[in-house]
Amino acid sequence: MDELATAPAPWTETEFEQLDLGDAGLNKRARILMEQFAADPTASVPKACQGWGETMATYRFFDNDSVDWEAIMAPHWQQTQQRMAALPVVLSILPS
Repeated sequence: MDELATAPAPWTETEFEQLDLGDAGLNKRARILMEQFAADPTASVPKACQGWGETMATYRFFDNDSVDWEAIMAPHWQQTQQRMAALPVVLSILPS
């Protein structure tokens, strides 16, 4: 059996299903970066990336005018609201 066919989809495909940066390539790159940074949240960009080429590509992604942090986070916020709506009680810690 093909392992790829049975492997679960990366969490970013469901969490960021509605992501729309206006370009399929940017959407794909954003999901890949989110997976890399989530794997080691305190890592620097060079450490999270696999080599200099990928590091430079990441900085180009961040510098792209079409890449807006709110557009990237909006699908995550929507998914979080849906998860919270399904629960009777949700605790939220807010900074003071």
